[in-house]
Amino acid sequence: MRFLAAIFLLMMTIGGVDGSAGWVNNITVNEYGMSWNYNETFSGPDSIIFRTNIDKGFGDNNSFVNVWEVTLAEKELRKEFRTSIEKELDVRINNETQGIYLVEVDAVLSPEIIGKTHIFDLIVNKYITTYRFDKSILDAGSIWFMGQSNTPVTIVMPQGVDVTNISGIDNVTINITDHTEVSGYFKEITKDRGEITLDISRNASFIKKEVNATNDTNATNVNLSSQDEGKKSMFETLSWIRDASIVAVGLVIILLIYIFKIRKK
Repeated sequence: MRFLAAIFLLMMTIGGVDGSAGWVNNITVNEYGMSWNYNETFSGPDSIIFRTNIDKGFGDNNSFVNVWEVTLAEKELRKEFRTSIEKELDVRINNETQGIYLVEVDAVLSPEIIGKTHIFDLIVNKYITTYRFDKSILDAGSIWFMGQSNTPVTIVMPQGVDVTNISGIDNVTINITDHTEVSGYFKEITKDRGEITLDISRNASFIKKEVNATNDTNATNVNLSSQDEGKKSMFETLSWIRDASIVAVGLVIILLIYIFKIRKK
């Protein structure tokens, strides 16, 4: 994602605001998809310029940002982000974009924007993009990302994927647990562009958990059979108790009749 290209319409003549300084990338790759979350931060004088540009560009320029102005800005940002990504996807698998689909683009501007424009404050905006992959990332040989140069990035890979080589990241840190996380900064290619490539391979010891329908069916049948046997045994026991009770009652009646006759004589 090229930050300056996507944010340009919103900020218009923002000039001295260094938006990239507060731009953080968090990428989570799943087997058949990916989410890319961005946090954008403005503070001090930059927060005033940001509010003022929203008030001028999407509102009534009265030095106060209303909810409806923020809503319009979010709508425009979503459209600009989508247009920017569709012109050039910011993720590739095996150096190709075929089989990668942009599913959703969202923009959530900070509620701190609402109110008077000329107030120093901390503004944190959030942007989210999600993608779907046709093929499993477990079978891929590389994955490539394009982002704003010199911005921090964390890439979380799914279980079963080994990262064998990394390029395009400054100050890289690798954390390996049951999955691999790669952190650092997009290395600058141009002022507004950085590119990261992870060479990857399937972990030979990784076993993908799959649901075995046959085994589940057999287990279900066994459980049902056991339940049926239990019910049958219970019914047989109750039937025996009932029959025994009838016999006992009959014997008691016969005994009482016999005793009665003896006393009568």
